[in-house]
Amino acid sequence: MVVLLLVGGFLVGYTNTGAYEEGAAPGGGGGGGGGVRGSRAGPMRPRKAERHDPVAEVERAVEEAARAVEEAVGSEPLDPEGWGPIPGVFPGGASAGDCAGPPPEGYPTKWPVKDLVANWNPDSGSWIPERMYQSVCRFDYATELAQAIAYRDAEVPFQLYNVPAMNDISRKWSDPAYMRRKLGASTKYKCEASNPGGDVNHGANHFMYTNGRANKNPPIKNVKLSWDDWLEKIDAAKNKSILEPDSRFYFRFSASSPSDSAAGWLFKELTFFQPKPNVFFKEPKQQRGIHCRFGMEGVIAEAHWDGSRNMIAQFYGRRRYILVDPDDTCDMYLLAKNHPSGRHSEVDWSNPDSWENYPRFPNMPSHEVVQRPGDFLYLPTYYLHYIVSIDTNYQCNTRSGKDDRQAAVVNQCTPGFTKDKKNKDKAKPDASALKAAAKKHQLASDLKHRRGDR
Repeated sequence: MVVLLLVGGFLVGYTNTGAYEEGAAPGGGGGGGGGVRGSRAGPMRPRKAERHDPVAEVERAVEEAARAVEEAVGSEPLDPEGWGPIPGVFPGGASAGDCAGPPPEGYPTKWPVKDLVANWNPDSGSWIPERMYQSVCRFDYATELAQAIAYRDAEVPFQLYNVPAMNDISRKWSDPAYMRRKLGASTKYKCEASNPGGDVNHGANHFMYTNGRANKNPPIKNVKLSWDDWLEKIDAAKNKSILEPDSRFYFRFSASSPSDSAAGWLFKELTFFQPKPNVFFKEPKQQRGIHCRFGMEGVIAEAHWDGSRNMIAQFYGRRRYILVDPDDTCDMYLLAKNHPSGRHSEVDWSNPDSWENYPRFPNMPSHEVVQRPGDFLYLPTYYLHYIVSIDTNYQCNTRSGKDDRQAAVVNQCTPGFTKDKKNKDKAKPDASALKAAAKKHQLASDLKHRRGDR
């Protein structure tokens, strides 16, 4: 059974990569250039026509699949302890037995956000507690792939680890010299620095996306940094508090396709994020690029939701996620759609003394998880997340379509997404009405898909 899973699963990262290695994009830019994998340098010469032999083709395909399995089984797992400690788990989280079948009723277990913050304040820097409120299931790619796919299809969060291709990349990316060769020592990328300004800003280490509209003093500012520039920023930050202005930076780069001149190499490097049917993609054709964000110790990405499924890969360092189910969106006090930082929570999660203006927030159901190198985290559409960099860390994510079953509640709780623009401190919308609206929306979506009208 394990071998069958490996044959099916590891074809993700070890076979059919040629599509991104030769002729994948017009002009061949960034995606790996010409030539066949394993061939020597020099132009390819036309060969004499060969007789088609279907039996030989099948034998070659079987041989290649067997070789992929052999490579995968031989890949050494990452040592989780080698990247720093991870807190233990409080009682009540998901156990191995709970994760053996379909997602149980009430999965994942949730706790009031006030308990999570009291136990582990987001502004704690690299300090970690003995335990945390984790309840998402964690699956081994080699032996529990079927369970992971079932959880993905049920549209619930989970972690996945021990993916051989991922383990190999994590080892490579831990070498700064390797990253310099990939990114270029002096190539400038559009990065971010915190900027203590704007009408919603919670500190020099708190980053909140802004679209720049009608905001003369935004909570972040764009800066141009090279790889070497960013390494210098990390070194300088060692002697600075996370609360000191201009001490924390996000290093960012993305590739929309293999032909991207600056970062198209990501599609060749991260074989598991090539858009193919596998556990990482519910709808491969709906992929919208690969996006990487490297954080410094203490950096916080404020809570928000994304309108698509998200698969997040952790390559280096540790990153903490506080997660909130879309059904509880109204407890987050989201900024309005037309706000420069719309769909983000306006609450300062790290400062309980400020919560008196947000009476529903302290008891908002939530849970948390820590990503370490080699981990993947699946977040369904609209699943809200608040991200804390425990130490210097590298993360990339990719998206694949969306599921709109919880669109109604998210739109209702994000001012400006519905016709009702009254004070968002009003009573929480009726849950049964929202679920009925969501069901109606899903039925319409299913009918649309059956007609092929995508």
